[in-house]
Amino acid sequence: MTDFEASRSTARRAVVTGASSGIGEATVRALRAAGWEVVGVARRAERLAALDAEVGSASFAADLSKQADVDALAEHLEQTGPVHALVHIAGGARGTDKVEDGDPDDWRWMFEVNVLSAQLVTAALLPLLRGSIGDGGHADTLYVTSTAAQIAYPGGAGYNAAKAGESMLVRALRLELNGEPIRV
Repeated sequence: MTDFEASRSTARRAVVTGASSGIGEATVRALRAAGWEVVGVARRAERLAALDAEVGSASFAADLSKQADVDALAEHLEQTGPVHALVHIAGGARGTDKVEDGDPDDWRWMFEVNVLSAQLVTAALLPLLRGSIGDGGHADTLYVTSTAAQIAYPGGAGYNAAKAGESMLVRALRLELNGEPIRV
């Protein structure tokens, strides 16, 4: 085994969604600085490529609200190595309308990019996370939602509802995985 192969077999690898900006980008940088291999995932391929060039991460461009993109991501990850951690940050908000004036298309989009993407990515990556667990080891999941999941604000009902839904998804997942060596 070469030194490169040996280092790949012992390095932990994290998947970070929402990696092209903000908290996601900062998370990629922090994990790389701590020695993790990182696969950054987001829709904006050009921003991911720039981040890869700067910090040595890998990237995969995908719209995580689309099943085909999530399936392609899972296949790519399975082919390129183990997954020890999922850091799900992807999401977003649209509009600041009152409930009575809300655009259903904006609300649908917020549900898809915040709640549905979390479900799709989690369902696709749980088998990979389980597969990376060695004797006495564990895998990790971390979901970054928003204070909007807990505190309502005028004009934020669609985002508040989507983030609360994502928060409840994570709480239910924790109960569902109780007893498995996957931390939520």
